[in-house]
Amino acid sequence: MSAYRQFCPLALASETLTQRWMLLILRELCAGARRFSDIHRGVPGIRPTLLKKRLDTLEFAGIVARPTRGTGSSKPAYALTTAGEELRPVLAGIAGWGQRWARDVRDDDLDPGWLVWTMHRRLNTALMPQGRTVIQICFSDAPAHQRSFWLVCAEGDVEVCLKPPRFDVDLLVTSRVRALAEVWRGLRPLDSELRCGRIRVEGAPKMRRAFPSWLLLSPYASIERQV
Repeated sequence: MSAYRQFCPLALASETLTQRWMLLILRELCAGARRFSDIHRGVPGIRPTLLKKRLDTLEFAGIVARPTRGTGSSKPAYALTTAGEELRPVLAGIAGWGQRWARDVRDDDLDPGWLVWTMHRRLNTALMPQGRTVIQICFSDAPAHQRSFWLVCAEGDVEVCLKPPRFDVDLLVTSRVRALAEVWRGLRPLDSELRCGRIRVEGAPKMRRAFPSWLLLSPYASIERQV
């Protein structure tokens, strides 16, 4: 039996798209996540078994596809189909609405690991120095196991490390989770947070000055809040 017992296209689409976690899984796929582990890192609150079930649902609906078995480990585990690609502007519209009108961020929304994970996809690596750049992000108010993260940037790729990498740190960024999250959302300007000391950056002067230009921020940061 259908979920809504209506043949309206919105009702039919809702049967798949409004299942819990589904839009966030699609957000990760649209952001370029292909492997199961990367999708899960972008949606850490979901149980792996439920994530697998949701991905199977998307595959059954023709929204994602997996490569034929035996094509090699270099192939993506999941890829958006034509139907999935058409959801990009839909998700962008929903996210833009959320930036304008959704409720304010609560303390229990502030996941430092997810913040760093989403940041690593929005670094302007073209403006970063040649070679390797290591950025340590330290959250002064986070639990010990979520206090420090490292972004290792090299040749246009950015890797998130949960343990100290085998390289020297070039920049140390220290902040409360909310301060950096609100800058990332576009709710506070980075320059003012740096001036008042709520966010501190330590390292070579040239890198400290360049740091704000490396952060592209959330794709929706430029949308002004209306509430």
